[in-house]
Amino acid sequence: MLLFFFSQVGFATEPARNIDDALLDYNAGNFAAAKTTAQQLSTAEGYALACQAGLVIGGFQEKGVAAVRSLHGAIEDCRKALDLEPTNYSAGVSHAIATGFEGLRLKKVAYARASKKDIETLIRRFPNNALAAGALAGWHAAVSRQGVFARLILGAGRDKARSLFARAVLLRGAELPVYFEYIRFLAAGNNQDKSKAESLLAKITARPPKNALEKLLLEKCLQIQSALQSGDKKSLKQALAVATPFTGIDAWGAVKKTNIKGFPLQQNRGTP
Repeated sequence: MLLFFFSQVGFATEPARNIDDALLDYNAGNFAAAKTTAQQLSTAEGYALACQAGLVIGGFQEKGVAAVRSLHGAIEDCRKALDLEPTNYSAGVSHAIATGFEGLRLKKVAYARASKKDIETLIRRFPNNALAAGALAGWHAAVSRQGVFARLILGAGRDKARSLFARAVLLRGAELPVYFEYIRFLAAGNNQDKSKAESLLAKITARPPKNALEKLLLEKCLQIQSALQSGDKKSLKQALAVATPFTGIDAWGAVKKTNIKGFPLQQNRGTP
């Protein structure tokens, strides 16, 4: 579940200069500075951007305790945004996906269900939005990776993820984050899926990155592409692990330092 990583974030709000400063930092890859500036605005848009920046930092730049703390901080920023504007789309998407990551970390069904409910609400409001469709596809992909029990309890499945991803990339606004999630999903599948992943990788890696986040994602795409071309299963497993955000923060894993109490579950107030 990675679709909180918007390819090109943009908000039309006041004070424009301050938001523009935060956006310049975000798109340049200065995620910590973007987060701080955005938080200081104390607006829904600012907190939503701070949440996205926190998810990038925790998802790819930190490990262990630091990553968990960033995840929790991102959830908190999203909730501040939603308290100010319950129907804020950016905050809604990020909050749903961050809740899903916390559910995966804790192995808590309630978090996974809350995440799915919020994503489905966004899809009802924006039925042709690529990010929303991709987020639901990512939810099915993430849960299906947790095993048969999780799939049965939560009703997730690879077939559903596959069809949702295929639709998402055809919708307007389907940019690199949507393709990135789809490629990760396909690369972990059967030979037919892997072949499709290679076709998408050839298309995606030919494009120059628009910003620092796209550069980061493209670097991971190239690692997956190289592993697929080599046919080496171990290399592919490693490339997919590196491309997975918030990897290694499982509360029940061997690293006891990440056994941090779960962030309290709360449904998005913008959800009917």
